[in-house]
Formats: sequence, C-alpha cells, structure tokens
Amino acid sequence: MITFKQIKAAINEKLQSNFIDIDVSSKSASKGFTRPSFKVELDNVKREGYLTQVEKSCTVRIFYFPTDENDNVIELLDVQEALGNLFDLKFSVGDRHLDIGEPNFIEIDGVLQFEFDISFEDKREIGYGEIDNPGLMQELELKMKRS
Repeated sequence: MITFKQIKAAINEKLQSNFIDIDVSSKSASKGFTRPSFKVELDNVKREGYLTQVEKSCTVRIFYFPTDENDNVIELLDVQEALGNLFDLKFSVGDRHLDIGEPNFIEIDGVLQFEFDISFEDKREIGYGEIDNPGLMQELELKMKRS
C-alpha cells in the first residue's frame, strides 16, 4: 500500500535527481531557506476505506524559490518548463505509476507554485480477515439457509 509519506519522498527524490544544484527543503519557509530551493507540500489529503480497497487522493504543491528574489522571470520560466516535463502525465512511487491531474502553475510574490492532483486505489492489505477466501462465503451461505 502506498503511503503519503512515500509519495512525498518520491517527489523529493525526483526533484533532487533532476535539479542537482538546487536544495529540496522540508523546513517551514518561516524558519528560513536557501535560494534557490524547492519545498513540497501535500494538501487536501483524503483517504476512504472500503471492504476490499482504500481510495487515496491529494494535491501536490511544489514551491520554487528562485535565486534572485526580484530579477527572476527567465529563471522561473526555465524551472516551470522543467517541472512540466518532469511531472507530465505520471510519476512513479515504487512499482506504481500514478496519474497526474489538473497541473497548474502560478507565481505569487516571486515564488513559483506548481500543483497537481493525484488519486489512486490500493487493495486492502489488512482488516476484515480473509476477504478473498471462498470458504468464508460458503459458511455464511449455509448459516443463512438454516435460519
């Protein structure tokens, strides 16, 4: 089962391996950061459990803090293009390939924000016993006929 922690780690790893000279920070921006750097956040995190599966979704937000706070138009365009290519249609977490939906770029106060939605389903690994065991269904059927 894929965890949200694994998703964030896979995104951070992808950023670090493709932007070698740029820091990927997990600190809060209010605690200071180096320039240039990326920060990744997961928002709108949802998890719905069903008998045989779990549905998960979230919005991924990647912030890019450019080298120069004021003179950064070309740098932001270059990073925007690179991020768009890197997170085009899918990205991998372990052996799974997750679809990327509704990618969007916005610049606010000289910081580039790239966000996209992901959603996926996982088969339930633990929970309600042996769900796929036909013996349990047969036992239930026999009890219902005796009533």
